[in-house]
Amino acid sequence: MQATDWFQYAFSAVVVLATLGAVLWVLVRRKNAFAPKAEGRKIKLLETMPLSLKHKLMLVQVDNQMVLLSVNPQDIQTLHAWQPSPGVEPSAAPHAPPAIDFRSVMQSNL
Repeated sequence: MQATDWFQYAFSAVVVLATLGAVLWVLVRRKNAFAPKAEGRKIKLLETMPLSLKHKLMLVQVDNQMVLLSVNPQDIQTLHAWQPSPGVEPSAAPHAPPAIDFRSVMQSNL
């Protein structure tokens, strides 16, 4: 092979990698542009807590009701549902450390 062929292959590889990098940069910068807007939605995912690789807790707001869900590969179970406090927006509430542990709260509610 001639030196010009190697130069052409190297230049082509650099152009392809630079193009891929530019496309990735644009997608990362505009990641919310392709996601659906949450303003008019009635279902909002407020928080997710992984318990293990296949199990997690999810706090969901549906209209004006909060729902705590247990999610695993086989099913989804409702653990607790309640109305949020009036005048307090749940998504804007500050995250304070829990006063008591999760097990005692769940035992008292079930």
